[in-house]
Amino acid sequence: MADFLLLEQLYKMIRDIPKPRVIFRKGIVARGFFRPYMSFSDYTKAQLFDSPERITPVTVRFSSMFGDRGTPDTVRNIKEMDAKFHTSHGNYDMMCCSLPVYFTDSVEKIEAFKAAFSKLNLFDGVNSNVFWRFIVDNPEALNCGLRFFSCKGLSDSYVYIDMFSVNTSIWENEKGEKRFVRYRWHPVSEDGSKFNADRKFIDSNTAEFLAGFDPDRGIREIYGTLTEGRFLYFELQVQMMEHNSIFLNTCGKHTLCWNEKLFPPTAIGKMRIETLEENCRESDLLSFAPGRTVEGIKLYRDKISELADHFFTIEAIERGASV
Repeated sequence: MADFLLLEQLYKMIRDIPKPRVIFRKGIVARGFFRPYMSFSDYTKAQLFDSPERITPVTVRFSSMFGDRGTPDTVRNIKEMDAKFHTSHGNYDMMCCSLPVYFTDSVEKIEAFKAAFSKLNLFDGVNSNVFWRFIVDNPEALNCGLRFFSCKGLSDSYVYIDMFSVNTSIWENEKGEKRFVRYRWHPVSEDGSKFNADRKFIDSNTAEFLAGFDPDRGIREIYGTLTEGRFLYFELQVQMMEHNSIFLNTCGKHTLCWNEKLFPPTAIGKMRIETLEENCRESDLLSFAPGRTVEGIKLYRDKISELADHFFTIEAIERGASV
């Protein structure tokens, strides 16, 4: 073909077609704001935590890790809640999921992990034989594997379950003092009280029934709540480890939880989600990466965290998303 103008138009058409995400393909995007309960400037220079009067706009994406856009919300899966804080110093991405641990700390085992969650397509459901072989060959994955195959791997909701950051972050204050932190989003009502805790998880029979009867139950719940003019509330809790802690050598382990008796979760603020993102293209192009931080917060640079940051950054570029 010699019609270069037509070729350019065809290229533009192909380029403008949103490319699917590698994982977290099914999701919904909403907007709201975050406000801390008090100033945490003694712990971090981050602007979004410096004053109870500070209101930071937030864009949030709820999604499921495995499967395609047609995958039912109630199948066994890991749910994700990624929040992008829009500060005057840049955007901060906080990525949290429904399990507090990950399957491995070794980048060399990522390919084997991918195979355990691949059937016909990439990340298209649990390949049971390969999955349990992966657990047997990698005992450190048992912590996450047992949680995944317990009731905590089944839920019909995105908004009634706690969401955890598996990656460790570093807070630094004006004095240069550093602390290691992990985050948790806890669903609450408007007045901060417990939020319908009985709705957290479902049994396998209910999950199987809802997969056919109401496959979009989780997404529809968010959509219905916000379109009816009601809001969603999540309290941000932080576990904090001092820089000289005797447990410092385990602070970056993705396969281990932090002991809540030694490092109790402290509530530091609340997020209110108010509206849905109506621009479908903006939702498709939205990207998150654990290394996208602001002054006063850094990502703990272990190999898995660096790999995840690189993966999500490259994946966003390939999709034509903003990074």
